[in-house]
Amino acid sequence: METQSARFTVLLGSIAALTSLSIDMTLPAAPAIEHSLGIAAGRAGLIMSVFLAGYAVTPLIGGPLADRFGRRPVLLTSLLLFAASTIACAASRSFTMLLAFRFAQGCASGVATTLPLAIVRDLLQGSEARRRISEIATSNSLMPIVAPIFGNGIMILGSWRILFNMQATFAVAMIAMLLLDFQESLPPARRQRLHPAQVLRSYGLLMRNRNFVGYSLIYAFNFVCIFSFISSSPLILMQRMAVQRSVYSLFFTLIAGGTILGSLTSGILSRCQRPPGQMISLGLWISFLASLAAAALQGMRLHQPAAIVAPAFLTLFGAGLSGPSVMLEALEPVPNLAGAGSGALRSILMIFGSGSSGLLAAYCARKPEHSEVAATLAMSGAGLASLVIYLGLLRGGRSSGRAAEGQKQATWKEQAPS
Repeated sequence: METQSARFTVLLGSIAALTSLSIDMTLPAAPAIEHSLGIAAGRAGLIMSVFLAGYAVTPLIGGPLADRFGRRPVLLTSLLLFAASTIACAASRSFTMLLAFRFAQGCASGVATTLPLAIVRDLLQGSEARRRISEIATSNSLMPIVAPIFGNGIMILGSWRILFNMQATFAVAMIAMLLLDFQESLPPARRQRLHPAQVLRSYGLLMRNRNFVGYSLIYAFNFVCIFSFISSSPLILMQRMAVQRSVYSLFFTLIAGGTILGSLTSGILSRCQRPPGQMISLGLWISFLASLAAAALQGMRLHQPAAIVAPAFLTLFGAGLSGPSVMLEALEPVPNLAGAGSGALRSILMIFGSGSSGLLAAYCARKPEHSEVAATLAMSGAGLASLVIYLGLLRGGRSSGRAAEGQKQATWKEQAPS
């Protein structure tokens, strides 16, 4: 499969979209799941939280495994486990059972969705890598648009259990594409040893790298900003604002379109050789100001769908614009650790996302009347944190940081096994 082909983008974008598929397709079913399994309103947010908790753990394992055995076998195994756990979710007869299998689904997804970034880093560099990541992000961004509409259609015609069976079918299709049309991207000469001491040493190098830690935190807080809205949107829009399920799907489609537009803009700017710092700075500012506007509007008790949908659209546009450059900047100093670096980046991302969404879900379940204000305050706080880290930690110390990390990376290359 050629890296310039549309099949390459579609395959990696589809694998990267497993998380969006697992979350966004399930969102319209939240009230039905609560009714079917006899749980309180708002507690369905835990379905998202436990998925993210599982997602947060396994990239730390999957990354080194992919650095040792290659990307293809690890992808195939994780997709098989994803399909099996998703079928088990569909068969769950209690909320506890659903949460357990949802955690397993998140674990499998955490490994699979880590690897598209590592594959791009294996094969491409510089502006071409940023452009390809932007295209994959655009392909990935279609899922938040398609999944809720598809999920809503299934909910009209049948049970929420069918949603999970459809997710399993999607995973099986990805397995078929990998078997038929994907060649290993990591040659044996570049693979790392899989020894506990070596794995710990690799993660130690990552955690001491200023750029990696800084950009990972930026990406994580940006994700918290987005997911604070996504996880609470069924409660806010469908229950608090009495939006019908079909209208909710349309709103969600519009909001997710912000990510697509942002990713497309990132790809265009990459083709024009614009520096990544410009895209990161602009995207973070847009996300922060939009989320701050959402918090202000909800603080003024303007509890109308437009008062939260429009700022959310701009928030996701900013995330789509900055995201591809942030991810690649995090891995730029550590090319020999693309798998472990991608895994650590995903784990940091999901630890933040799972923790924040869990706290928000618990608060909204206790005080649903304050859910709009709580969600938008979480969004704006996370957006501010991303900006503070970028402007203070990274931009202020870039010159000295790059020199130090360049020397550190040179040392790593000398010691890395051949």
